Amino acid sequence: LPDVEVIIVSPMRRATQTALIGFERTVAAGVPVVAQELCHETAGKHTCDKRLSLTDLKAQFPQVDYSECASSEEDPYWGDGLTRETPEGIAERGAKFVSWLLRRPEQRIVVAAHSGWLLALFNAVLEVQQADGSTDL
Repeated sequence: LPDVEVIIVSPMRRATQTALIGFERTVAAGVPVVAQELCHETAGKHTCDKRLSLTDLKAQFPQVDYSECASSEEDPYWGDGLTRETPEGIAERGAKFVSWLLRRPEQRIVVAAHSGWLLALFNAVLEVQQADGSTDL
């Protein structure tokens, strides 16, 4: 995609790796890659859904800008590690993400995130206008 202006990734390694592999030429052409904590996978309980420290992420992925994750060196959504994040919590993060995204100057944006988070985003946050003019919530 030659006209991509920015690539937004979850700070989780899986999504970051997917974006860097899938958009290798775009990244090599100098398109910025920005990690955004708000599109983090469903958090809690499963250690595969706990992000690494920012120090470790920056070392593994030096081409990614982690300034949007600067509020916490460790995973801010991990909680006590015993309970999963609620669907309402994921939807709330999705709404905040959309607001953040709409404030960005770019128009052609790639987002690499997670299926659970995307499901919450599309089912609980976004209103989609159908071809017949009706809307789905």
